[in-house]
Amino acid sequence: MMQKIKILKLSPENTELLQACAELDKICLASEAWSFESFRSEAEKNSGIVLAAVSPEAELLGFLTASCILDTADLTNIAVSPAYRRNGIAGMLLETLFSLTGEACIFLEVRESNQNAIALYQKYQFRPVGVRKNFYQNPIENAILMQYGGN
Repeated sequence: MMQKIKILKLSPENTELLQACAELDKICLASEAWSFESFRSEAEKNSGIVLAAVSPEAELLGFLTASCILDTADLTNIAVSPAYRRNGIAGMLLETLFSLTGEACIFLEVRESNQNAIALYQKYQFRPVGVRKNFYQNPIENAILMQYGGN
C-alpha cells in the first residue's frame, strides 16, 4: 500500500485536505493543534509548505508543515495518523521536504521526551544543536533544537 501513497503540496484551495490536517493535528497534538485557518494561512504564504500524504482513496494519512526562506527552512509540524504509523509515511514527507527545499538548512524543535520523533529525525540526518528551555506547554517541557544540513 505504501507505494501508492501520494504526497501533495497543498494550496489554500485544498479545503477538504487542509480541514483533515487540522482534525489530524487535534488528534496528535490536542491543545497545541493548529486550526484549519492556520493550515490555510501557511499554504497561502510564498514561504509556506503544507504537504499531505494521501491514500489512493483520498484519505489523509499524514502531513508536514514548514516554511522556507532563501536557504533556511523551519519544519513546524509533522504528524501521521495513529493507524498508519511505522509505515514510512513520515519519511516520505521528510524526503519530499528535502526535494522542495534543495540545499536549505532545515531546523525543527521536538519535545525532549519524544524519543520516537528524535530517532526518526536522526535517521534522516538531523542532529541536535541546542535546547530551548520550557519551550512547550501542557506539559511544560524543553525542546531539542535539531538541524539538517549546513555546518
